[in-house]
Amino acid sequence: MFRLFGKINGQMDAYRVKMTKLPLKPADQRKKRELSPQRSTLAHMKWLQRIPAFLSRTTSSGRYLPEVDGFRFVAIMPVLIQHLSERLQRYSDIAWAQPLEDDFSVYLSSRGTIGVFIFFAISGFILALPFAQHHLEGSSKPRLKTYLLRRLTRLEPPYILWMSCFFVILLMKGGWTFGHLLPHYLASIVYLHNLTFLDYSAINPVAWSLEIEVQFYLLAPLLTAIFFRQKNKQKRRILLIGSIFLLLLLQNLLAWHQIPYKFTLLWHLHHFLVGFLVADFYLTDWKNSEKKAWWLLDVVAVLAFFTLCFTWSDDFWKRLIFTGALLILFVAGFRGKFFPLLLKNAWIAAIGGMCYTIYLIHLPLMEGLIQVSHHLVWTNIFVCNLILQFIVVIPVVLSISAVGYLLFEKPFMDKYWPEKWKARWNEWRYDFQLIKK
Repeated sequence: MFRLFGKINGQMDAYRVKMTKLPLKPADQRKKRELSPQRSTLAHMKWLQRIPAFLSRTTSSGRYLPEVDGFRFVAIMPVLIQHLSERLQRYSDIAWAQPLEDDFSVYLSSRGTIGVFIFFAISGFILALPFAQHHLEGSSKPRLKTYLLRRLTRLEPPYILWMSCFFVILLMKGGWTFGHLLPHYLASIVYLHNLTFLDYSAINPVAWSLEIEVQFYLLAPLLTAIFFRQKNKQKRRILLIGSIFLLLLLQNLLAWHQIPYKFTLLWHLHHFLVGFLVADFYLTDWKNSEKKAWWLLDVVAVLAFFTLCFTWSDDFWKRLIFTGALLILFVAGFRGKFFPLLLKNAWIAAIGGMCYTIYLIHLPLMEGLIQVSHHLVWTNIFVCNLILQFIVVIPVVLSISAVGYLLFEKPFMDKYWPEKWKARWNEWRYDFQLIKK
């Protein structure tokens, strides 16, 4: 009897073991399914972390300064905010809580042009470096032909593409005939719209600053030779600072703020020379020395930025203060403690790196997006609605710009792209001839 019960109990134990073993695999699968969202989240996080590297710039020199792309971010954001603010004011039906002319947030958001002047200083810094290195460090002399060809092959393809797209869109929208719009398009393509029509480009108004940039590109080799051939550091810097002051003085005395001078380098050259001065500091004082980070410069950077906002003016003294604040902002960006870290942040540098595409296409994009987004309302306070529009519109603008950047700008950052495209074309032509045979 005991044997029978023992046998039965043994069978039951064996059955229990068997039954407990059977659910183990499905249980593990359920456990995996429970863990998979976490693993999926981590995978998504890793994928997001790769995006900045995917968007990073390709530099022709091989040297990459993330601070420069960080400054490009600092430059492009005020431009985006100003143009978004202008479109909100133009298209919104909201009865604002106070008159817009009395609203401080409207005034602050209208300071976006300071971003253009930051861009000018960045160009001065970047273009001065190779020429200054030749004069100060004895490095190989940049070939003028290579320099001009690089500007052409790097900047022209995306510029012509986008300006052509906007030309076609304007014709499709109506309001312009082909005959009336074509001269504006041709003048814009060759960077002469400002001087030809004494007005902003009808194709894309923001192109006015690119025409100033081209004027500087053509003169940069000569200007760098004038300033950086002076080997004595103190004399060179006195020459640069004195030239900036003299330019500001002449601009005031000769009224170069008026058209057509406003659309030339005469009115803007001092911003580029600030970049020259920063390049001088970088090569002779910062590049090969141990960095001493000063947190006080981080505070000064904030003050300098807001000083730019409040001193953008045609007044001589305000322009003098503006120029000093611009220089201080760049010094803080390279020598501060936390501000340089912010500029070198992967996402900020990535967005700044695609600023050329953002700058070219953001205005038409905003013009279209605001037609829908202006129906979104958050109180009748302007700044609240501007923040709402920023949250809704700017990510869309940046996303579309990222696609445009990857397709139509980044490929042209490779200085060897003409040779590669030519080789690829010859391969296709050869394969086609083989197929025909």
